[in-house]
Amino acid sequence: MDRLQKLFDQGGPTLIVIAVVAAVGCAIFFERMLTVRGLVGQVRALDRRLRDLVAAGQVPDVLAACNQAPAGLATVLNRGVEAALRREPRDVLLAQMNREGRRVIMSIRRGLGLMATLGTMSPFLGLFGTVLGVMEALRRIGETGASGLDVVAGGVGEALVDTAAGILVAIAMVLLHQFLKAQLGQAVLEVQLLIEDAADSLSRLPVDSLRPRTGSEEAPRSNGGD
Repeated sequence: MDRLQKLFDQGGPTLIVIAVVAAVGCAIFFERMLTVRGLVGQVRALDRRLRDLVAAGQVPDVLAACNQAPAGLATVLNRGVEAALRREPRDVLLAQMNREGRRVIMSIRRGLGLMATLGTMSPFLGLFGTVLGVMEALRRIGETGASGLDVVAGGVGEALVDTAAGILVAIAMVLLHQFLKAQLGQAVLEVQLLIEDAADSLSRLPVDSLRPRTGSEEAPRSNGGD
């Protein structure tokens, strides 16, 4: 703890800012990982269940599975169900679900851009802190009149703490960003595959069993006088 306190004393306010940047980036990473953890398996299981239910002709169970879909996919699938009930073709079902699916995909990818920005700005924050540190070291040399390599090297060495911290945070952010990007990309791919498979399945639904019978479709009643 003493060594850490000494580093923050040497780095000054800029090092605190860099530490905050690192904390925000790590928070985004863990929040996104917790959000998509298990999502790929859930989407795959839902895809298989929908195909099996449609093949078995269990329309009410299909609707229940759509309503219980995770990660906002219930709205996406219900769009397809509504289009299926209108007897729309498969392409129309796919277009309807893709429109809602884009919102889900944007939600899954949320935070990636901010992580990339934090990773990009960290080295510049370090350089900024170093420049401020060098300026402060030169100011002290001018005020005290002390000179020599040991005086200059000491001040510059303290100032370089910010540069090292900025580069370290940038490396960590880039690695975490790339790993998170791959994980979220897998989740997005599974969602897109689910939408395409759901369009195929819902287009084959026996929707007549869900439509209420109208008076014209009812069998005519026999009159007692006939």
